[in-house]
Amino acid sequence: MKVFLDDRKLKILELIAGKESVSVKELSILLKVSEATIRTDLSVLEERGKIVRYHGGARLIENRYKQELTYQNRKNLNFQQKKEIGKFAATLIKSNDSVLLDASTTSLALAQSLRNREDIRDVTIIPLGIWTAIEFLGYDNFNILLPGGYLRHASASLTGLPTNDFFEGLIVQKAFLGAWGISVEQGLTDSHLLEIEFKKMILKKAKEVIVIVDGSKFNQSGLASYASIDKISQIITDKTAPLEEIGKIRKLGVKVIVAS
Repeated sequence: MKVFLDDRKLKILELIAGKESVSVKELSILLKVSEATIRTDLSVLEERGKIVRYHGGARLIENRYKQELTYQNRKNLNFQQKKEIGKFAATLIKSNDSVLLDASTTSLALAQSLRNREDIRDVTIIPLGIWTAIEFLGYDNFNILLPGGYLRHASASLTGLPTNDFFEGLIVQKAFLGAWGISVEQGLTDSHLLEIEFKKMILKKAKEVIVIVDGSKFNQSGLASYASIDKISQIITDKTAPLEEIGKIRKLGVKVIVAS
């Protein structure tokens, strides 16, 4: 019988895949659990053949498994919530829009809902993730504009200087961005420095920035912030998001939509 991993273990695999290897202490801080809990989780992952442990940390068994493991794990995390968020976010897109979708799996859920909309035409999609781009194959009412750049194997995202140059002079009407964490105090955070810097650039280019995050991302913090809350247009989340934090964000004048 196949036994599925819980959300915390899936997040551990995502972090390890994105950083080559990671320490017990770092995982404890990012996931806000004790080091003893992390060690127990790592033991389970090692028993299932997902990782190799070393003193104080862990790494994936083989590099060639990174892409598949990371993508599938991220896709399965909070699947239903992402589906609801993606379905609502897709309703905000109109004919002739130019839309940027980041490489998050919530953007992937948005793409899966959007491709089935037969009422819109000539929408230009700029996907920052390879998997998101693939979702639009065969759908003629969407124009797919692929940016250049370096392919980050852990997330299948495109980033780096060539990607930045691509956006010079380009008008992005709506940018849909995910985040590792969101809070009033620390803003929107992520866990990879190149993607953090790239998202800072997107905030300056896009006319409207829409953050799409499920409830688990609230009061969670990544490595660094890419924007304060007041710099974005609106947030789309789901009913698992903490009401107190939603209230704080709305007081800042930022629209928060709870999809259901």
